[in-house]
Amino acid sequence: MRPATDPRPVVGVVGHGYTVPMHFGDLPVTGTPRDFTEMIAEAGGRPLVLPPQDAVGLLDVVDALVLTGGGDVDPALYGGSVESVHGVVRERDDAEIRLVRAAAQVRVPVLAVCRGLQVLVVAFGGRLRADVPHVLPESGHRVRTEPGSLVHRMLGPAPRTSALHHQAVADPGSAWRPTAWAEDGTIEAIEPTSDDWSTLGVQWHPELHRHELLGDSTGPAIFGWLIAAARTHRSQQAPPSPAPGSELSWKPSCLTA
Repeated sequence: MRPATDPRPVVGVVGHGYTVPMHFGDLPVTGTPRDFTEMIAEAGGRPLVLPPQDAVGLLDVVDALVLTGGGDVDPALYGGSVESVHGVVRERDDAEIRLVRAAAQVRVPVLAVCRGLQVLVVAFGGRLRADVPHVLPESGHRVRTEPGSLVHRMLGPAPRTSALHHQAVADPGSAWRPTAWAEDGTIEAIEPTSDDWSTLGVQWHPELHRHELLGDSTGPAIFGWLIAAARTHRSQQAPPSPAPGSELSWKPSCLTA
């Protein structure tokens, strides 16, 4: 466990691999869209990009996690069809599923965006579907939120969100409850059925708040919630102060992959 030197919570953004062509050949890189790190910093957090294969071992370093968008989740993981999917990277799927299961055990807060929401669903026994016509970059669409839910409290009954996905939730499974829907009934947000894990999955892209074309108005509220959840988690992990004249008996805990 870390000493609380900087009051800003550390938010780990789970990176993903891609290749950068260089004059000497292809260069493998782990990274993430800059919009995520900028929104975290603007909301009052310290962003930290995590290498996905090592992220489980870094859960004791972060106060919250962000799962980002990307290619489709491998249908073999939820019994789906291989038709109409693209950008599947099974190594990424396995690493992120392993991570969110570990995060659930220690109750690290999670914000899961687009593909990230789908990873949450698949990791805990849910299923996805493909060919959802929600690639609407300029107009986006409105979603209906469940009264009393986290997204309803943050965003109101019918916020307009970005829409950039063709996969969606078919069955959220027993770990999640849907809390927002598009007009065609597509699930657009999920929250845990358990009350003791601060986690939110959204099918849209709140990190694109400042994007010139895709600007998503939900960004400040959602990242504000994330930083608040991270602060709460951090305060709950702080070691107790020793009584005067006594030794501190608390020792750091360890997580293993």
